[in-house]
Amino acid sequence: MKKSENQPFVSIVMPVYNAGLFLACSIESILKQTYSNYELVIVDDVSTDNSWEIIQSYQKQHPDKIRAIRLKENTNAAGNGGVNAVYQSLKGEFVARMDADDIAHQERIKEQVKYLVNHPDTILVGTQGITIDAKGNITGKKTEPVKHNDIYKEFFVFHPILHPSVMIRKSLVPQKTYLYENKYGINDDYYTFFKFLQYGKFYNLPKPYLYYRIHGKNFSLQNPKQKFINSIKIRVLAITEFHYIPSVKSIILMAFQIPIVLLLPESWILPVYYFAKGITRPKFSWKKKIALQLDKLKQQSYNSKLKVIKNFYHSYEQSK
Repeated sequence: MKKSENQPFVSIVMPVYNAGLFLACSIESILKQTYSNYELVIVDDVSTDNSWEIIQSYQKQHPDKIRAIRLKENTNAAGNGGVNAVYQSLKGEFVARMDADDIAHQERIKEQVKYLVNHPDTILVGTQGITIDAKGNITGKKTEPVKHNDIYKEFFVFHPILHPSVMIRKSLVPQKTYLYENKYGINDDYYTFFKFLQYGKFYNLPKPYLYYRIHGKNFSLQNPKQKFINSIKIRVLAITEFHYIPSVKSIILMAFQIPIVLLLPESWILPVYYFAKGITRPKFSWKKKIALQLDKLKQQSYNSKLKVIKNFYHSYEQSK
């Protein structure tokens, strides 16, 4: 793999676990990038479907671009473990994350490299996203704050980074043997990026350079209630360990989130999250489900929480 003297070399890491349905599209989107000075490191986390066969096929066709690695044991870390397993071997000055079920815009790597080259104090650059379903149909968008100060403020309320869109400057990463902290499972990126706020600036490109696939089996969207509990723990640790300073508004918004998430049934949490983030509209009867939940709450006398859900319902109705 040749490195250009004029262009920084980029290591694009794609962790894979049973992604056979979408894997070819993801790999193709990297091979079609307009930026050419990169390696694509595909890490198979002991898939049980045909993912490894697909990876091997592409590696044989593009041996100058693709490194294929199959781990001996499953890391059970939603892709982060796979990235950590190969981190020391990455040759790039910049490291880009790419998930095996998403599709990268052909200009993604070029635009992110351009930004990092022009902003040497930036440790991480993400992008906006367009959401797609299992068939590739556009269902909405995922919009994140752009500038560092806005991202910093948002961190205490929502994760303001589209994780599979990130590119990271290795020279500013404090630990040299791994990328992600291994403490909170699927939330490890949230914890890790809170830590990175100490070492450099963040930025999200204002244009969408990733097609983010929501297909019902995304690791990042499973067990939402436990993920939320983890996020609360991480926010507290961000203050105590990383000296993060939340705004008063952020603290109030977090306090507002807690009763909503803990009150709602598990099946409701993701639709509410989608609504709050403007990702896509939930595909079920809001009026019927909210009416049922209101009846239950009336029996339990949760008056203040009833008001929260009513307000949420009215907001949704007005947005249609």
